[in-house]
Amino acid sequence: MRYYSCDSHVVEGPDAFAGLEERFGPDAPHIVKDLDGKRGEFLVIGDNRPVPVGRLGIAGKRLDDPATDELIARGYDGLNPGVLNPELRLAEQDTDGICGEVMYPSLSMFTFAVKDPKIKEAAFKRHNDWVFDYCTPDPDRLIGIGCLPIPDVEASVREVKRAGEKGVRGFSIPSHAPVDQNYADPVYDPLWAILQDMNLPITMHIFTGTSFDCGLAPHWGTPGGTVKGYTLAHTSVVNSVIDLVIGGVVERFPRLKFVIAEFETGWVAHFKQRFDHAAYRTPWELADGLTLKPSEYFDRNFWVTFEDDVHGIMTRADIGVDNLVWGNDYPHHDSIWPNSMSILDEVLAGVPDDEREKMVWGNVIDLYDIDVSKLPA
Repeated sequence: MRYYSCDSHVVEGPDAFAGLEERFGPDAPHIVKDLDGKRGEFLVIGDNRPVPVGRLGIAGKRLDDPATDELIARGYDGLNPGVLNPELRLAEQDTDGICGEVMYPSLSMFTFAVKDPKIKEAAFKRHNDWVFDYCTPDPDRLIGIGCLPIPDVEASVREVKRAGEKGVRGFSIPSHAPVDQNYADPVYDPLWAILQDMNLPITMHIFTGTSFDCGLAPHWGTPGGTVKGYTLAHTSVVNSVIDLVIGGVVERFPRLKFVIAEFETGWVAHFKQRFDHAAYRTPWELADGLTLKPSEYFDRNFWVTFEDDVHGIMTRADIGVDNLVWGNDYPHHDSIWPNSMSILDEVLAGVPDDEREKMVWGNVIDLYDIDVSKLPA
């Protein structure tokens, strides 16, 4: 049996942000070394809390180990060699027993919350070009996901066409869109149309939003900064899924593929049941012309990633085995690298081989149309 991660990450190098501060000023994402007396490199966006680069590349380390703090303080120099060198990353895949990775952004996740549309468009062009170049040594084992400058639909459509034709194989959008222009708004239809026509999967990943709170209530805090914010983070993407379904988006564009990434999956079975019942109770909130139940749209148009979520596996029949895709989250600190095989043996204990094969291999291969003949045997 072979394994392919559908939730890994790049950590964007400083060259992905070079020139943005000079062009747009301090509100543009930029890298600062040794900030306010603290060692290492930091992503800085205006007055928002700086993000330590080294914090995003400590797979296999514990947060409560003082040695990890020293590693974080080294910044880029503390990352595993393959995090910035894609040819060396292939060896790190081998160490974990996997054949390849779909890689979402790390530092660029915070750019989704930048308010200036020109900054966001320019920054994501840089990201998309950087991630395409990173994947060139082996584009079937390294699939880098681009970013789109939501809520600017015209700029997003231009970037899908530009980067998609270049070879970027999927795009990330924020899990939380503006309240006054949520994903049910018909203004997004040109974007959904080109993504469907180009058969490009769309990812909504944890920690992404058009505001830094990712749409969560102020008294909850942020997904990355508070207990409530992290525990309740999935509610932001649930809100977007509901908009996409009851607003008729996936009825009008039935071949769209949405990947819900790194929110784990234990909540999904109950959500589907409750979503159907809510549609029955308040049918006047549904767009005209819906032909399926909400859970049936979910089954057709949505995939969810898991890492080591036992409860999601326990309810996999209700979630949909065809809708579950595994990821190791490399190189983030939550990652189960380099122990994915032993952890999967625990999480998937008792799961029939045909179901295991779908969740760790077959579903992601189909989702991204990966040429398996070019992957390790």
